[in-house]
Amino acid sequence: MTTLRNLRHVAAAALLLTVFAAPAASSAAPLQTPAHLAVRSADIIEPALPVEEFPGQVQEACEIWQDLTWPQSSRPTDYPVADTRLVIRGSNVYRNRSGDLPLEGRYREYDVNPRNRGEHRDAERVVRDQDTHTVWYTGDHYDNFQEISSGCE
Repeated sequence: MTTLRNLRHVAAAALLLTVFAAPAASSAAPLQTPAHLAVRSADIIEPALPVEEFPGQVQEACEIWQDLTWPQSSRPTDYPVADTRLVIRGSNVYRNRSGDLPLEGRYREYDVNPRNRGEHRDAERVVRDQDTHTVWYTGDHYDNFQEISSGCE
């Protein structure tokens, strides 16, 4: 009786393996990794463009940061925007942990949009390589980057 029970279990297991583990037909679509498990890197938007081709606030931010001589700080710092009551945050290290930007870069991040003290920051940033002075724009908090080819050094 034990042997018959074991045989039934083996037969049931074999049937399950046949049904659920059978290879898909060659015309079937390949198995997809569930989206919540996939690691997605940022998209690099091509081509690199001069700052004049970006939204106006990007060019204004570049001018603000150039006037502040692209400060560097160990932590995010608010800087006053000349002739206004606004502040703009930046100068801290951007670690490029996802490796979306060139790996050899040493980056700092800077806000694009000034704000009133105490207001929350938005998603727009420029990220600048300290060594090459290459600047990247992201309008969606690091989901996509586009290089600024000139006008924001």
